[in-house]
Amino acid sequence: MTMDPRILEQRDSIVDRWRTICRFASTADNLPEIHRAARWLESQLQPLFSEVGTIPVEGYGPVVYGIERGRSAKTLMLYNHYDVQHAGDEKQWIHPPYEAQIHDGVLYARGACDDKADVAGRLDSFRLWKQEHGGVLPYTVIYFADPCEEIGSPGLENVLRDHAELFRSDACLWESYLREEDGSPSIGFGCRGSLSVRISVRALKDGIHPSYGTVVRSAPLEVMKIVAGLTTDDGLVAVKGMRDLAIKASPEALRRVRRIGVPSESLRLNESTDPNPQADMDELRRRFIFEPGMSLAAYDLDSSSVRSIPPECSARVRFSLVPGMDPKQCLALIRAHVAQRNPDAVVEMIDSIEPAYSSPDSCFGQSITEAAQSAYGKPPVIYDIMTGAGPGAMFLKYLGAPIASPTGTLRPDGNMHGYNEHGAVEDFLTHANFTLTLLRELESHGFGRGDQ
Repeated sequence: MTMDPRILEQRDSIVDRWRTICRFASTADNLPEIHRAARWLESQLQPLFSEVGTIPVEGYGPVVYGIERGRSAKTLMLYNHYDVQHAGDEKQWIHPPYEAQIHDGVLYARGACDDKADVAGRLDSFRLWKQEHGGVLPYTVIYFADPCEEIGSPGLENVLRDHAELFRSDACLWESYLREEDGSPSIGFGCRGSLSVRISVRALKDGIHPSYGTVVRSAPLEVMKIVAGLTTDDGLVAVKGMRDLAIKASPEALRRVRRIGVPSESLRLNESTDPNPQADMDELRRRFIFEPGMSLAAYDLDSSSVRSIPPECSARVRFSLVPGMDPKQCLALIRAHVAQRNPDAVVEMIDSIEPAYSSPDSCFGQSITEAAQSAYGKPPVIYDIMTGAGPGAMFLKYLGAPIASPTGTLRPDGNMHGYNEHGAVEDFLTHANFTLTLLRELESHGFGRGDQ
């Protein structure tokens, strides 16, 4: 693994930019902090990109972007988001979440890895790459910063639709993925979608004393039975027709899946409790990438019904979708499934995100794979479909840009979205070196010539 010497020489200033962006408490609903972060980001883009601007998102902060035109017709987008999850109870943090303190070579901050390591690190990677070319780029680069990804990117579709020509891209480097537990880099292609629904039953006019439990219906129990019937005994989605919509794994994809790690021993409660629904690890790996999933978010009950049989109950359920699964089609299938089991139940959609597929075998995919091998000194683990949901389908739909999410600063124990989120300084510098390597690899694969 060869680190660009300029990264080592400039490590203090590179890390300081990472720390600075981490000091903004830029949750999507904290507009003063979001706007402060946006202004700082603009100031960092202006020396690097000939076109810098913002596009307002109604009710939220602005999209911040920079564009530097290159010689070829090809365009690479660097997608990032500068909003973060809430820090929660700050007393639970070892170090204050917005001070970006470094202890024993590790930076602690909310958003340190998700996604401010990308926001900051990619700026320096781009700067160093631009210097190599004397400021004249072989292809166009667009830097794109989303202000509200952590809450589902509301308004982003309007921005992409209304400004499709401005942001038209041939490939999109998505926010980064994590490294495997053994340190190997990983690359995720495309992304999952999601469908959240509320399933409700009202069985009685009013609540009643629990002594009537043998002669009246229980809305909570009926909702529990519906939710339980959404999956098979070993955890697969049981809604008729839903799994048939999902993309099928090719033989090559199944070979790649064998290198993927599935959480198991790290989640084991004790020796007699297996955290996985079944023991065949190859099957678990296939499911992890190519099967839709279902999780229960919450049961909602009136708090006054603790000592009675409640008249109504609802459950919030989230389905994880793989490419091929249209959320509207899935919603219709779920409604039919639920109606067959309980005609009094109502299924309402809360929100949805379409899944997106991008091929690992494209010029873009090959370049990322080779750059990861070069930067990390190990062959990358390929996820044909990223395991998380995101707005990637919008970028394919409006910009024509396939997406890939490469390894970044985050390790499996980095507490993303949790207390004490952190990333190692050395991992961050390696992350910046990887992005620099990727920009070079795309050029060597012909991206700069516009012929692939």
